[in-house]
Amino acid sequence: MITAAVAQEPMYVTTGTAYNLDTNQVIYREAYTAINEMGEVQVDYLNSQGAKIATKKLVYQGEPFQPTFVYEDFRDEETISVQYEQARMVVRHKDMNGTRQKIIMDHASVVVDAGFDAFIQLKWDELMKGKPVKFDFVLPTRLTSIKLEVEKISPALSPVYNKEYGDSWIYFRLQPAKRWISIFADPIHLAYDPNGKYLMRFYGRSNLDDARGIPQDVRIEYGYC
Repeated sequence: MITAAVAQEPMYVTTGTAYNLDTNQVIYREAYTAINEMGEVQVDYLNSQGAKIATKKLVYQGEPFQPTFVYEDFRDEETISVQYEQARMVVRHKDMNGTRQKIIMDHASVVVDAGFDAFIQLKWDELMKGKPVKFDFVLPTRLTSIKLEVEKISPALSPVYNKEYGDSWIYFRLQPAKRWISIFADPIHLAYDPNGKYLMRFYGRSNLDDARGIPQDVRIEYGYC
């Protein structure tokens, strides 16, 4: 029985540790399995004590920047999903107030959830030239999409830059293409290792609310097996 239980434990290949921006204390960890033959990736969210508080299943079957996903938060039973039904993109959000859904009709180039990482890799050469790249991104809790803009910035402009660690990394800023639209308090900052184009640091609004259900800003440090 012990052997069977151990065998069922997921094998994680990527981990992210989220820190409070003010106290630098660990808030939670996110752990990713490798993509399997079905195109599936499991993401488990663990609190600072190691208890699983949420999970997400990503499925990559079409464009790498458009995975479908189902996210479940065990603390408040919130569920978020983006699925394709008869070639339609269906966005659903379930919380204590009920279930809402919307169909996004024009979704051919829309970026979904973790697909932003694949999108940046696909646009890498263009971004390296210093040109801002705009794209539509799904906001499931608002049942809509919004146009964002990502651009390469100098290390000195990034809050995640550390000259003693990650000096060779590439830094990006992600924000609404229209500055008057506020979907997060401040821009999101990303740091990538150009050797393999790995996301190393994330700084900004998390997709995981705090224990009270309030959006939180974090710094996430990523590691790869």
